[in-house]
Amino acid sequence: MLFQHGTVFYQSQFRQIDVRVENGKITEAAAHLEGTETIDCTGKLLLPGLVDIHSHGCMGSDFSTAQPQEMEKMLQYYQSWGITSVCPTTITMSPEGCKRAVTNLAQANSLSPSGSRMLGINLEGPFLNPAKKGAHDERFLIPPDLELLDELDKLSRGLLRIIDIDPTLAGADQVIERYHQEKTISLAHTPCTYDQAIEAFDRGADHITHLFNAMNGLHHRDPGLVGALGDRDVFAELICDGIHIHPSVIRLIFRACAPKLAIISDSMCACGLTDGTYELGGLTVTVTGRKAALADGTIAGSVTNVYQGMCNAIRFGVPAEQAILSASLIPAKSIGADQEYGSIEPGKYADLLLVQPDYQLEHVYQAGKLVK
Repeated sequence: MLFQHGTVFYQSQFRQIDVRVENGKITEAAAHLEGTETIDCTGKLLLPGLVDIHSHGCMGSDFSTAQPQEMEKMLQYYQSWGITSVCPTTITMSPEGCKRAVTNLAQANSLSPSGSRMLGINLEGPFLNPAKKGAHDERFLIPPDLELLDELDKLSRGLLRIIDIDPTLAGADQVIERYHQEKTISLAHTPCTYDQAIEAFDRGADHITHLFNAMNGLHHRDPGLVGALGDRDVFAELICDGIHIHPSVIRLIFRACAPKLAIISDSMCACGLTDGTYELGGLTVTVTGRKAALADGTIAGSVTNVYQGMCNAIRFGVPAEQAILSASLIPAKSIGADQEYGSIEPGKYADLLLVQPDYQLEHVYQAGKLVK
């Protein structure tokens, strides 16, 4: 299969080249390629499949509690939006609830469901700080527990990929030291200071969960976790729904730290549905005009997917090339999956999006197969 005459997002730039796909992988990307089975991309953009490393759910279901059939429905939704890889993300629950969640996710993944592929589980909770709990149920927040983590890792059949943790909690250092070489350790829901964040990064943490949200804000005398991002080679998630973070701040942080930013959805079960009342981790959430909130007004996840978030970032004034990178290659790189996913390069899976110049999505190819 040969994609011809399109404007291809290749090596971080738009280029007039062709892309050859064989057996589900990209084999060649160059100008003036020849072949028999061709797809004419004239006047269109060819982008890499997007990667969402932080999603709690969509279409009325939650990855923490869904059964395999519901998970497949969610993965199909993501795929239809060009999000070809996803990290299902848990919410804070009891230890038994966490065990059920990772067990169900591992079981669903073993059945090779249709839709987007699972790149790994993102464990957001229960090792978070009550002072920055956000929409997590405080009853189930606990200090980091290595024994529990070991069991969750085993139950996940190796699918556990991201561990979210507040570095100020007792036991956090041990978790970072134990797991940082094989997992992504993400600082999350924390009141940590700049110095505490730097110490955690130097121990092996390498990621920040939804930058600006559920943490202290940037202050010129107390820079906190946001300030620490600029001083270490780590990645940070960013929700680009225009609700969690003001567009001007999104523009500012992209100017300062673009190569480190991964656009995420942080979507909850109402993503893909209409306004109404839903549930997130046992808490009631009301969705009104794209904003999901608890009764006290606390923002409770988003109803915007990563493709929409990427388009929002472009609309907010982020250069298109950077927004695309932050929705594809950078999130893949942040979890060590960039050797196979996240960009249009020979040797990688042929996850490709054919879109109009105004970013209207036309077709989705996953591993070289037309799925939309």
